[in-house]
Amino acid sequence: MQDFSFNDIITRRGYPLKGSKMLRHDKTAVAEWRQSRSSFECFTSYHRGDHWTPYGPKVVYAFQFLPISNGAAIFVGAHKILDTWIVGDGERKPVLWDANCLLKPEPNHYAYDLEVLSVFDDLIERVLIDWGPGVKAWHQWAERRPKPIIELRADAEEAEFPGFAAFQSSIEDVTLMPRTWQAALSNVQGVYLLVCPETGNLYVGSATGERGFMGRWASYATDGHGGNKLLKNRKRVNYAVSILEVASPDMSSEDVLRREAAWKAKLGSRAHGLNAN
Repeated sequence: MQDFSFNDIITRRGYPLKGSKMLRHDKTAVAEWRQSRSSFECFTSYHRGDHWTPYGPKVVYAFQFLPISNGAAIFVGAHKILDTWIVGDGERKPVLWDANCLLKPEPNHYAYDLEVLSVFDDLIERVLIDWGPGVKAWHQWAERRPKPIIELRADAEEAEFPGFAAFQSSIEDVTLMPRTWQAALSNVQGVYLLVCPETGNLYVGSATGERGFMGRWASYATDGHGGNKLLKNRKRVNYAVSILEVASPDMSSEDVLRREAAWKAKLGSRAHGLNAN
């Protein structure tokens, strides 16, 4: 059975694949979207003034996606490109300009007037696609790279948090998780496990800071090692992350550290893993 792709949605709603591009934005765009839709639309109205711009002269329609995890992306809107110019030529601002946009365009940026294709608005935050192996190629022609639909949600709402015991992610994806997930993980402390995707080596750590698990993992997402001396000496990899134990409210930081030591002994992560102590 042939996969149902986002291309099918484009054509069934009367738009051509020729001239259509699909964009899977980065974490910066996620921050804009979480601020507001208008902030995101202002953000995507500007692009660098070099070969990195996704809106080339042959691009007519842009279908916008945000990263979720494991190569998946969620649809957040569609636009028609109306006009373009170089920032710095007068005080002209894009049609979808928003004063609260976090992006501060530079003189060498291209600016674009975009028209919202409201016929696709009912699908915003409802359609998840598999972007495929070429994740680094963040803008691709629709007719060349059909994207299979992996989920069509009934409503535009965040997926339900799976619970601490079933939770699994990767370090690079933790800041992309739904806000409700991040809030849940910020409110608890405990012991976690990192697994190197290349070697299978284990690292046991603990989260005892103010933002719990989320605060600790966000530091790994920033620099790849979270300040750990042994991990600093390894090349940066996207560790798989899961929770070994959630601390009870009456446990002190010292109690959590003792539980961390117990898990290191149980899993052998000192002798055969990535824990130095």
